[in-house]
Amino acid sequence: MADSLFLRSTDLAALEAALAEGDCCSIVGLSNIGKSTLLRAAAEAHTRIESALYVYVDCNSMLALTDQAFYQVTLRAALDAVKRLGKKVPADLVTRVEALYQTVIEAERPIVAALGFNDGIAMLCEQLQRRVALLFDEFDDPFGSLEGRVFLNLRALHDKYESLVYVTATGMPLAERRHDAEAGEFCELFVGHQIILSLLTDEKARQAVAHWSADDGAAAEHSLDRAEIDFVLEQAGGHPGLLRTATRLVMRVAGGTPIGSRAQALTLARERLESDSVIRSECAKLWGQISPLEQEALLNFLGDDGELPGGAVQADLVAKGLIVLESTPRVFSRLFAGYAYRQRRTRQAAATGVHVDVDAGEVWVDGERVPTLTDLEYRLLLLLYGRLSKLCDKYQIVEAVWGQDYIDEVDDARIEKLISRLRSKIERDPANPKYLQTVRGRGYKLTSA
Repeated sequence: MADSLFLRSTDLAALEAALAEGDCCSIVGLSNIGKSTLLRAAAEAHTRIESALYVYVDCNSMLALTDQAFYQVTLRAALDAVKRLGKKVPADLVTRVEALYQTVIEAERPIVAALGFNDGIAMLCEQLQRRVALLFDEFDDPFGSLEGRVFLNLRALHDKYESLVYVTATGMPLAERRHDAEAGEFCELFVGHQIILSLLTDEKARQAVAHWSADDGAAAEHSLDRAEIDFVLEQAGGHPGLLRTATRLVMRVAGGTPIGSRAQALTLARERLESDSVIRSECAKLWGQISPLEQEALLNFLGDDGELPGGAVQADLVAKGLIVLESTPRVFSRLFAGYAYRQRRTRQAAATGVHVDVDAGEVWVDGERVPTLTDLEYRLLLLLYGRLSKLCDKYQIVEAVWGQDYIDEVDDARIEKLISRLRSKIERDPANPKYLQTVRGRGYKLTSA
């Protein structure tokens, strides 16, 4: 029941309308807000829509952030969806697509995996005689990390087959995630077709908390009363992930407490919530999924002057539900407001040198936030930052960034290219680096000044 509360019928109708018209569609929403629920609901529609095959692709199931892993997971999901159609598909189609899937798995070169994937998708488009929609859930990391040729390839397939459409679910708009030309051509497919998911309304949030507390309370012989539910909503706002975690913790700490002891119990619950690792992780995800301009606006809002952002930034923050415009405007959640306030103090402390805020996944150089790093760039920087002023050789870098299985596959040129990309983001003059130093013939190190 609770998951259905996160599925807005208007969002599902908008997505299905876009797919019916053959339009690619970008779903944008903060972490744990209901993107997966929406995509799964759309994927289930192919069982009742004879003219479509909707393929749900969980990008979190990729074993590595590589082209091959992306093609493998996507073609596997498409193959499973075709099998569920049963006798509605040509007899030999499944066998032929399975053979191509095996080609992708066994490919020793990226081009072989790409060709096997292309042939598999082309076969579905040509023989199914129905719309093929690939619904990419948890698309943030693949889109931020994979080589641009992957997205050029997806664009080329779409241009060749009108029946092929894509849906992506990300925490921020695709065009804000990366800006290279190859990804830009892919982003063009989604212009004018973006659905932004908002937080739960107060009514739906109350329904969800009441449902969870009743379920959890069945064993504990109590559930949250109205005052305790009010407390959960004040702390977590309408964010499903924060709501669920807060409900569980308040149930353990304060649920069923006598009225005379309630204030003390809720004070203890507030302290536990602020230090809870799951809450902090969720807040970090939310923080990392808003733009630098939005972050700056929130920090100013939480500053001494309490200045409310204006224009498009305010509109975006309100649309996402992060700022609630009431008689007195406020951040939607006390927990998230507290997290953002801590980020403000962190920025003030990071006035010089390189500073990595591991909690928020952000990097600061001389007090300025650097452009978003790809997954590989961030792994490299974490290694160097953890060994500040100490040398890191090739083997340490490969093991930390790509994994031990790639020790013999990643050559010096690939490492140098990654170092160059990282320098372009953290150095004012990458040709004369101040912080990311090369120790010729031995490796690299990050210095504090």
